[in-house]
Amino acid sequence: MKNIINNSKNQFEVRYSVYENDLRESIVINFIHTSHSNKRSSQRGVNNDKIIIALEYGNTTFKQGLLYYVLGEKDIPAHLQHHKNKFMNTVVIVSGDSDEIVTCYRSKNAVKNIKLKPKKLGKYLNCA
Repeated sequence: MKNIINNSKNQFEVRYSVYENDLRESIVINFIHTSHSNKRSSQRGVNNDKIIIALEYGNTTFKQGLLYYVLGEKDIPAHLQHHKNKFMNTVVIVSGDSDEIVTCYRSKNAVKNIKLKPKKLGKYLNCA
């Protein structure tokens, strides 16, 4: 797996090229920051390195039409174990129908909090 990072002042893009053995071809996956996620990541101290590691090694959960990438302690690869406190408990939320990063944060109970979320995003909104 190779990742290419395009980091301009206004846009952050991560492009993965994954080789699929069964299909014998490379699949390219792009992730792009929205303006909201870019703002929140800088406010919360979640830098681009943490986002890349969470997208690459985190466990994925699909809920509310969103993909939650949660990087737990056991998900951190061996070559990053000496910096595990820096990466641990990072959550990156990606839109399910596009590859835009919606937001990112750090949470000690991320898996529990995601499981407690309602199935649909707008369940408690008053939509008339």
